[in-house]
Amino acid sequence: MTDPQQLSHAQQALWFLYRLAPDAAVYNTGCALTVRSAVDLPALRAAVEALAERHDMLRSVFQEVDGQAVRLVGERHPLGLEVRELPGADPEGLAAAARAALREPFRLERDGAFRFVLLRRGEADAVLLMAGHHIGTDATSNWLIVRDLLHGYHLLTGGGDDPAANGPTTVPPPPKGSYADHVAKERTVLDSPRGARMEQYWHRVCADAAPAELPTDRPRPASSSRTGATHHLDLADGRVEALRELARSSGVSLFSVLLGTFQSLLHRRTRQNGFLIGCPTTTRMSPVVREVVGNFVNTLLFRGDFDPGTTFRQAAEAADRQVKAGLGSAGHPFELLTRTVNRPRTGAGSSLCRITFNLVGTATPEPLLRLLLDADGGRPAEFAGLTIAPFELPQAEGQLDLAVSVRQSASSLAVDFRYDVDLFDPATVERFAGHFLRAVDAALADPDAPVARLRLVDDTELAELMGFGTEPAPRRRARRG
Repeated sequence: MTDPQQLSHAQQALWFLYRLAPDAAVYNTGCALTVRSAVDLPALRAAVEALAERHDMLRSVFQEVDGQAVRLVGERHPLGLEVRELPGADPEGLAAAARAALREPFRLERDGAFRFVLLRRGEADAVLLMAGHHIGTDATSNWLIVRDLLHGYHLLTGGGDDPAANGPTTVPPPPKGSYADHVAKERTVLDSPRGARMEQYWHRVCADAAPAELPTDRPRPASSSRTGATHHLDLADGRVEALRELARSSGVSLFSVLLGTFQSLLHRRTRQNGFLIGCPTTTRMSPVVREVVGNFVNTLLFRGDFDPGTTFRQAAEAADRQVKAGLGSAGHPFELLTRTVNRPRTGAGSSLCRITFNLVGTATPEPLLRLLLDADGGRPAEFAGLTIAPFELPQAEGQLDLAVSVRQSASSLAVDFRYDVDLFDPATVERFAGHFLRAVDAALADPDAPVARLRLVDDTELAELMGFGTEPAPRRRARRG
């Protein structure tokens, strides 16, 4: 083992949550591929082992030394491929097996933060799963790992770097830096005058603001079970182009239009003002860490301030200003902010952020990443000598009250509403998703209309509400006489 490596602030928070509930799967993440061709198992095992040589996070364990959580990097790590045979499994059984493999608890102290599983129904019918604990990885790291795994497999099976062989066209460059470099830079920046300015900015954002909080179906438990589910919504092509045109005409980004519309909906639903929601963003800003596997995620806080005359366009413009200002101070860790504003995280979650909203794009030249991230994916493609396709893998469910993620492709927007089942029923989240769609349509129909005029119920729902608590008048008896 090398000398103990310090953890980033994000890793410290995840270690705290891991120690609270070591068997919880809420911070397990990963990605999976359907494989519709024969797999050379010895080559795949060797490719998995080679990953640990390239990325030191994959041969790391996490422990406490002298009362402080640290990362210990080994010269070698018994990182392997587990093959689970599922002959005759139907699609539902295969999906359940994949979810179970993802959700199995990690023993960070002993085994580290990664596992690789091949779920095999037949010789040319399998799912290849990479699972990781968020303390050691993030979405970009997951793509890097799968890319490097398939590249290594391609070379080991004699594919080489020939573009005609349907594999990676270039050898991925070796990481220029390490996660330890990222941690050191984080501490240097925080100790600098720039770090002080970033802290002051976020304190101003948080001043007199409470986290946005939707009405729940049940009382909030003292300690969350960290169990969640997902409701999915697709925006039609016509809406997508209209949203992009609204962004262009307003001089803001598509994300700012969506964020402003979402904040508008929260204001109408909660009647809160000066409320906070989070946006997960990357801290992978330097080329030095572009190829490094690790947790490079921070949560930025955006504030919703509305008055009776605020329009949808004004909400988008205000969101755009917040996004630009927030990105300039993105290096200040969210977990550090919760302590400095005296609102620490507890077992029930953060007291600054209970709802997040983010946009995931697919603007990448990397063929594999386009295949994995494309919301219109699902069609098999030849890559690295294998016939593969994306495999849907529900994850990150139950981390917060509600986490809304918009996946963007060239022609579509797919929205996932991930929610805490301790708090919400599926019907409640489905209804909220419908309200978001209604807010989008209202913003597109008249972006200069006040948010206060947004109707959250349609005529049918209004008639049902008006009918609650009423009964037909009793019929009078005719008098005899």
